[in-house]
Amino acid sequence: MRRHAARGIANPMAAVEVANRASLIAWELMDNAHQHSYSGAPDQTLTLMLERSRYLLSITVTDAGPTPGCKRLSFPEQKGHGGGLGRVASLSFYWDWDGCAGLPVTVKARIELP
Repeated sequence: MRRHAARGIANPMAAVEVANRASLIAWELMDNAHQHSYSGAPDQTLTLMLERSRYLLSITVTDAGPTPGCKRLSFPEQKGHGGGLGRVASLSFYWDWDGCAGLPVTVKARIELP
């Protein structure tokens, strides 16, 4: 993750900054998926994807959808405490999500590249 995020950035300090942000964002998104979806079950997975364009690095996590039998279907929301999507928002240029109630949800965060 860190190597891919820093690849092609000439300034070593900027490369470390981007790598740190990307790894923290990926951690928060994966942790959220494990805590709030079926991806947290022992037999389930999630998908982590990195996409790089000239000016942006996108970190995307898709979960396994809601836990079977869960009555409350929630969507990603930024809360007031310091972790989770609040931290993703503070570390990224932009974040959003895509999905429907009862189906897998994809959360994407973008970091501007120098």
